[in-house]
Amino acid sequence: CPMTKEFYAEYLVADMSRKTQLYIMNPCKFWCTQALIEYHERCGDKIIVFSDSVPALHEYARKLNRPFIEGKVGQTERMSVLDHFKRHPDVNTIFITKVGDTSIDLPEATVIIQISSHFGSRRQEAQRLGRILRPKG
Repeated sequence: CPMTKEFYAEYLVADMSRKTQLYIMNPCKFWCTQALIEYHERCGDKIIVFSDSVPALHEYARKLNRPFIEGKVGQTERMSVLDHFKRHPDVNTIFITKVGDTSIDLPEATVIIQISSHFGSRRQEAQRLGRILRPKG
């Protein structure tokens, strides 16, 4: 997604760490993510939004009022979020860090959006794609 003028001006002079934050938190990227989520929820899809950046995960999930799972989320809360995603029609989107790459079974998921990545291995990408390519039903 293109950056706003202000973000791009900051990006041009930022160090590498700050550049990463800016492209993840780019307002245009946020608006695109929001539009994709709204569109797919209207279509009845179940959406997993992956973010390898925990601060970005928190910010996107908070602004969009959606549940999230990351490493510090306890097992009880994690299971509750997953159960609501699986069984409740009012929870159609969850935000997950790389903890969702393995050991989480979500055959209900039909759409994946990835807002940030540490450019992981092909195995990681395959794991994420596997969340929506599993047989349904």
